[in-house]
Amino acid sequence: MTTISPTRVSMYDFLYQDTKPMVSLLADAAKLSLPQARLAMDASLQAIVSALLAYQQHNDGQAVSKKLFGRGAVKELRQYNSMNFSTINATLYHRHEAADAIFYDNARVIKASDYIAEQIDATTQQVQILLTSLCVIALRELAILAEYSQLDNDEMDKWFALQPQFLFAARFAANDPTSVSVELNEADEGPTASIEAALNSAEEIKAEAENTPNTERTLLSTAELTGTPPSFNPYWHELTTFKPENQQPVQDMQLATSNYLKVIGRSSANAQQGKHNDLLMFAEMTAISLPHQRWLLQLAKISEIYLQRNRLRITSEPASAPKPPLVSLGLIGGNNDNTPTTTSEKPIEYDASIPLWKNPVILIIIVVLGILGGLAALKYQNQKSDGVLLATKEVIEQELIEDRQQQDVAIVMLDDDEADAEAPEVTQ
Repeated sequence: MTTISPTRVSMYDFLYQDTKPMVSLLADAAKLSLPQARLAMDASLQAIVSALLAYQQHNDGQAVSKKLFGRGAVKELRQYNSMNFSTINATLYHRHEAADAIFYDNARVIKASDYIAEQIDATTQQVQILLTSLCVIALRELAILAEYSQLDNDEMDKWFALQPQFLFAARFAANDPTSVSVELNEADEGPTASIEAALNSAEEIKAEAENTPNTERTLLSTAELTGTPPSFNPYWHELTTFKPENQQPVQDMQLATSNYLKVIGRSSANAQQGKHNDLLMFAEMTAISLPHQRWLLQLAKISEIYLQRNRLRITSEPASAPKPPLVSLGLIGGNNDNTPTTTSEKPIEYDASIPLWKNPVILIIIVVLGILGGLAALKYQNQKSDGVLLATKEVIEQELIEDRQQQDVAIVMLDDDEADAEAPEVTQ
């Protein structure tokens, strides 16, 4: 059985891993140090993800696909297949448009920039450049991921509905045991306590940076080595007016008996017993629950392939665009089990395509066209022959008419005496 991490369908985790190679470019564009840029990117991604969830909550998946992922700025930026100065210049050109579309209001962008600037000891303008640039990149990357996975509007809504669980504090508690007590207090005291805890942690980081000269290098190495993004700050939900309690994962009961859902409830312990070793499934993860649906498994696998390609690394533009990642349907819904399947578990079988020269419909059309063409040619020849005969007949009749109209003329020579004799006498 092949397992895949549930975080592969997390927008926060995907963008965190995907944008790692861009730290130096964004740091140069915003005139920040590398550690400042890394910390600002982490906070900016949290704000962007929360704003996207709020946008979908107030609208729907169709609005996200058309008004966000289908924007002209995103389409223009998708023409680039690597990150370089040309790509970053196009990003800087469209950054305000994308940020206003995600956050609804420029005032929220400024407020978010002020909050991040206080944490990393930078100016609001510097953070705003980085935040708005990341808005364009995030829309571009999520649009590509949704297109490669062929998500429709309904699946887009379900994808967004699964995101809040990746942002809860309980998810990060397993990776950070020291924060368990803090997270328990947050659950008891509400969002206000979590905001105060986040502010206190930000002040502690700032104090350590002032007292330790090599703190920046330590922060950078830690950010590069860790594979898990930082704990999500609930402040961003308050800023973007997102309400996680209204977003519940949607279970598609219509697909509950499909072939690829046979792995529900299975684990690595009974994988050999079920003989589903070639089937893809989500691994178990603390505080994360995902339905084993085909579109979601395909999304996770494509996300993994896309991240392995490291498309946002700094390099020159390739000569040809990389091909979209392909996912084997057998890996998602394959079944090597020899046990009989019920009618509901049988996969849909599609007839193989028939070659054109064997298609009976096309052969009949060709025969009919040939017969009609032959009849048309025969008729044309008959009409041509009849026309020649008719023209010949008319010429002969015309000649006969002209011969009948001609009269014979005789010329007689008479002597003068005979003429006088024959002349009548005139009496007076």
